Amino acid sequence: MPGADPAAGAQTQPHSRGITIVALGVLILTPDGLLTTLVSADIWTMLFWRGLLMAIALTLFTLARRRWGLWPGQQRNTLPPITRQTLGPTLGIAVLFTCSSIAFITAIVTTSVANTLFLITVAPLFAAAFARIFLKEPVAPRTIAAIVATIAGMAIIFGGGIGRGDMGGNIAAVFAAACWAGSLVVLRHSPQTDPVIALAGGGYLIALVALIAAPTLLVTAPDALWLGLLGLIVLPVSFGLISLGPRYLPAPEVSLIVLLEAIIGPLWAWAFIGQLPALTSLVGGMVILTTLVVYFRLSLRSNSAVSAA
Repeated sequence: MPGADPAAGAQTQPHSRGITIVALGVLILTPDGLLTTLVSADIWTMLFWRGLLMAIALTLFTLARRRWGLWPGQQRNTLPPITRQTLGPTLGIAVLFTCSSIAFITAIVTTSVANTLFLITVAPLFAAAFARIFLKEPVAPRTIAAIVATIAGMAIIFGGGIGRGDMGGNIAAVFAAACWAGSLVVLRHSPQTDPVIALAGGGYLIALVALIAAPTLLVTAPDALWLGLLGLIVLPVSFGLISLGPRYLPAPEVSLIVLLEAIIGPLWAWAFIGQLPALTSLVGGMVILTTLVVYFRLSLRSNSAVSAA
């Protein structure tokens, strides 16, 4: 239209692309809680195979895209190597992802799927705080309002678990959220870092830690099926997509999109294993869902206004 700024319109394209990529990754990730619950193996045995299989899948993908140029916009053998500037962020992401994964599985096996996924909604608060403290990145007022609302929903869920003895799992879920938010902020700060390599490193580190603690590496046939589905498909594809988000979106916004897992994930658990969320979990979840709908309607409206100006 007359008077429209092509540059402004171009700026909205990466934002929309980022939302699409992260949302797709989150949708693929939503069965994670259900599949983890179906595995009967010891927590450390489970972590070993989750980490190792995910790392192998991401390593094979990295080798393939280096050979055949599978990465969007990349030709074969043109991916940047790990340099002195990217080594620190790569290791940092790997360590944070390891801590987040261990805490997540601990939460899943010690509290409900719904509680774990809902409590991870605190991630945007950590992401916004870390981005503000370490990157001096401003936080939009609507993002702050959305974070406050999600924390209110989290408080409802957290309070409901006090009498059921779920506090250990609840705390583990919040710690997982903090570590995950930290990894997103590091990615935002170092966009030249290859997230796939960093996540593969995290997978190998998880397997190494679990190898030390696991009583056995043997699993049953059903467990092998669920762990294979998780480690070779769900985790590498979903986290690979989500890790691309900080290239296009602020870390707090990526964390807000990831909150969709807290809404869809418990539905898998309810449909397939009959794990009904507590009333407090449902109330808190509705607060989160409403917040997400309002937030993204305002974000899309704001971006549309910028592109049309």
